[in-house]
Amino acid sequence: MFTRRRAAALAAAAALAAVGTLVTAPGAAADDAGPWPGTEGRILNDGGLLIDPATGAGTVIPNVGAYAAWAPDGSRLISTGSQVSSVRAGGSGKITLPRAVGVRSSAPYEDLAFWWGGRYVVFSTGGQLVHGPSDGSWAPRPLLTAAQEPASVCDSEPTVSVGGLLAFERRTGSCTGTPGVYVFDGTARTVKRVLTDAEQPAYSPDGTKLAFVRKDTDGNPQVFTAKADGTDVKQLTSGPNRYANPSWSPTGTRIVLDAHTSPNSDDVHTLASVDVATGTLTPVTDASRSSSVNNPSYQPLRKNSTVRVWGADAYATNIASSRWTWNTLGQSVPGLMNAKSAVLVNRDDAAYSLTAPALAGKKAGPVLMTPRTGLSSAVKKELGRMLPKGRTVYLVGGTSVLSGTVATQLKTLGYVPKRLSGADRYATSVAVAKAVASAPEYVFLAGGSEVRAALSAAAAAGADGTASAGSVVLTNGNKLTTSVKSYLNSLNPDKTMVVTVGSAATYALTHTSYSRWPSTYSYYPISGANDAAISVNIAKFWWTAPNLAALASTGSWRDGVSGAGAFNVFGPLLWTSRPALSSEVNSYLARESASVVSVAAFGTTGSVTTGALNTVGASISAGSKYVDYRPYYNGVVPNSARTALSAGAASAGMLPRSGPAGADPHLGDIRTRQRQ
Repeated sequence: MFTRRRAAALAAAAALAAVGTLVTAPGAAADDAGPWPGTEGRILNDGGLLIDPATGAGTVIPNVGAYAAWAPDGSRLISTGSQVSSVRAGGSGKITLPRAVGVRSSAPYEDLAFWWGGRYVVFSTGGQLVHGPSDGSWAPRPLLTAAQEPASVCDSEPTVSVGGLLAFERRTGSCTGTPGVYVFDGTARTVKRVLTDAEQPAYSPDGTKLAFVRKDTDGNPQVFTAKADGTDVKQLTSGPNRYANPSWSPTGTRIVLDAHTSPNSDDVHTLASVDVATGTLTPVTDASRSSSVNNPSYQPLRKNSTVRVWGADAYATNIASSRWTWNTLGQSVPGLMNAKSAVLVNRDDAAYSLTAPALAGKKAGPVLMTPRTGLSSAVKKELGRMLPKGRTVYLVGGTSVLSGTVATQLKTLGYVPKRLSGADRYATSVAVAKAVASAPEYVFLAGGSEVRAALSAAAAAGADGTASAGSVVLTNGNKLTTSVKSYLNSLNPDKTMVVTVGSAATYALTHTSYSRWPSTYSYYPISGANDAAISVNIAKFWWTAPNLAALASTGSWRDGVSGAGAFNVFGPLLWTSRPALSSEVNSYLARESASVVSVAAFGTTGSVTTGALNTVGASISAGSKYVDYRPYYNGVVPNSARTALSAGAASAGMLPRSGPAGADPHLGDIRTRQRQ
């Protein structure tokens, strides 16, 4: 039974950390956007020429340079000129990546490819492989260690598999030496040769095969295929012509390539397609377009998804968000997680709910909303569904927020209640922060009345799941209460990153003296003109090219609590106004479209409108035709949709999996020095 968002399946939870080390979070999934095989789009050539393979007719995408390559869902493409840049499928929304750092030479950037579900790009420069995030959030840097890639080798032509392996061409001695194909396994951190006398590798869409170029006995470069491990080599093209730059179609049934008729000046350079099963070669262009043919690749048209998780009202949406995320006891549905705890908040008190998502991320459980006077029947039922007896249930706030009856009822149900409280909302936020980490690596400081900004910060604070090492503490407007000041004063700002969210929090931090802090300290201010802008800026600061995002309406803080609690380990919580999608969110999602495969809205159409969600779909995909809408009323996929979704998972050749995306704060961008 497939009752989980497929988005979690497709979230490439493996992350390339900012220090350049490849680390894999639990549930690393495929470098793919939608079900494989995908739909074949048009064929892209360097310079942005798009060719219709059926007619040979061409149009030009603006802002596209050399070595162009598609994102796995066809929503964006990268190319290079003086720098690597990315544009939407139509040529808009240009992103220029920073220049690579730590490389051996300042040679031009070549041979581009998207990696890990579009989260990263990899390319070569001066015979060295380099990687960086597709959204340009930090500067690209060398992929391999000096021992793995000594100066005596020349690496180029990277290609990535659906499982995240990276094959490339290596020549020893110089860039004109005999080539071989090597594979980098980022999880094992190993480099292994799989083919000798081979160049220009290209993984098939399912990752089981490699196409490559090798000279035949007459010295003519021909296209061959092999299994991904280098065995079962087969020659695909033959004859007096020369072939180069093979690239698989999204269906895996054909390979598009450069066809050369001569090694001399009379060469006619055309585009051709070869059937993998039969070897039949079909011309796509003729000599009249020979100057435009180079480095061809099919646009892969794969579907992303928009999701709605909701119930009859905000309280039912809260239960739906828990069911959408956490396994039922005794079951193990692919994509769902097993709860280890739960966090309870007063469903009518926003002030005491703001830090709960950070605690829930750390303690691995849902955030559930209940009346002050006792557990609602829905919360009792949900606890019994997903949480084993004997586990801890955290109560955020004193007895005036969640009465003693709540704790008594939890004991009766077989759980261990643990209250986290202080004299007020501010002291309670400190109690929650201490429960998350005794020696925090980071602390978000947000206004106690700035509900939406604080909830987005709480989602970020819980992003590392059980490894999370920070939380959110609250300011009283532009002032710090005694409890919060004392807590901050107990920290060392040289060891604990302090992030202020909003102008009031920044003012409160910088207009307070700390007896234990150095005379000059650093902090990281995040601001924005409105709630949507602040949530986007938190997302940009905390996540590198996320695969998933949650969306809630600024008019419903309860939906935001549900979204942040359900989604914090998967990606950011974004806020939108009604009726249209906020422009800041729209721009952010379009920018991150290479990596984002799904956005989940929490709440009814009265909160996040159908129109806003449709705009989301257009922003993250190659077009509105390539978006699936997936409704989860009460957190469960409807029976009518289950068969189709299960078929989609099967066609992808994989089971849905999930895991924390992990935080990757971009400290250099906003680091601020402050003198006491």
